[in-house]
Amino acid sequence: MRQPDRIQITPSASQPWYGWCDEGQRFTRAQLHGMKHRGIDPETVEAITVKRSATSREMWWPTNQAAPVFEFDCPVMSRRRDGRLNIMAPSGEIKPVEADGWVKRPKARPAWKGF
Repeated sequence: MRQPDRIQITPSASQPWYGWCDEGQRFTRAQLHGMKHRGIDPETVEAITVKRSATSREMWWPTNQAAPVFEFDCPVMSRRRDGRLNIMAPSGEIKPVEADGWVKRPKARPAWKGF
């Protein structure tokens, strides 16, 4: 999935993983603007598919299943010494992600905890 159908926006906290794409565009409007501002060509920039687990505020899923995963393309801005990448998130912000594209690796499948 690209991003949640319904977007929860909290005024006090930005959500860098949301952005709006025009039909047929690989990157969001904010990413395109950020690349233009930095003189980066969107056609030749290195990119990675970034993955993140959905939150319970975004959608519902059964408790005994892993959270749904959202995926989106992000331009790579730089590589860090710790092996992670700095990417331009869909909001246009520069954020670190794991080298394999995960924002935060998902936890193991949830265990059932009875009442």
